Amino acid sequence: MPRLPWLPLPVARLALALAVIAIMVLALMPTTTVPVTTTWDKLDHALAFLTLALLAEQAFPGWPFWRGLALGLLAYGVGIEIAQWFTPDREASLLDVLADGIGIAIYGVARQLTAAWVRTVAVGGR
Repeated sequence: MPRLPWLPLPVARLALALAVIAIMVLALMPTTTVPVTTTWDKLDHALAFLTLALLAEQAFPGWPFWRGLALGLLAYGVGIEIAQWFTPDREASLLDVLADGIGIAIYGVARQLTAAWVRTVAVGGR
């Protein structure tokens, strides 16, 4: 499925890199000093990875979403949990990885529904 380019490629790649760094910093800082939170950790994870999925698709338009970008982002989420395992005041959680996957999946489904809607409108507005 072709991407809907709304972000120039260099800007998309810079935004993705900054988001990856920011999420890693937030994930590894002591929980008492995290400046941004919804107060529900799993929602934080889902929103962060939904955002990463959107930026990743813009940054790497030729890559397959499910077998490429989504798996790569999920691996990044696993990497964060491994790093948290060794970080004082943090703990690793498989539920966090599940929340990451849910955020990625929400974006993936939304992009497919949007593409189907765009195709329908282009064919005659049925």
